[in-house]
Amino acid sequence: MPIFIRKKRPLPVRHTHDRPEWPGAWLFALRTVPRHFYVLREVIESAGDAHVWFGEPLAYIRGKGVALLRVEANGFDWIEPLYQRWEELQRDEAAEFDIEVYVNNTEWVATFRGRTPADIEQAIRESAPKHQEAVSSS
Repeated sequence: MPIFIRKKRPLPVRHTHDRPEWPGAWLFALRTVPRHFYVLREVIESAGDAHVWFGEPLAYIRGKGVALLRVEANGFDWIEPLYQRWEELQRDEAAEFDIEVYVNNTEWVATFRGRTPADIEQAIRESAPKHQEAVSSS
């Protein structure tokens, strides 16, 4: 008889969108530790000017387990609360962790460690592409 059996299967992550929806929104990805995926997603979406259009609580990128949050943002009111929440979690955790910003899924742009929210906003504004609405050919 197996000892380590899960009685309840975990619920799959439901993506809210299949693709970005907001024309003109900055598109970028955040990578961090899997443990804080849900907390950080909630903080990002609480301001109303950004949302996670695709997220994975545990993705393996080059053999490293990370939480992946693909974000589209019309504004940057979410950065300050996210930065504050990251600092709180850092104080409460025994091990340090970071949040890194990527564009085009693979191009590293910035890290929260050693930066201010204004630095992160500037890095996103300068590096992140903007969502272009698809044009139908009729």
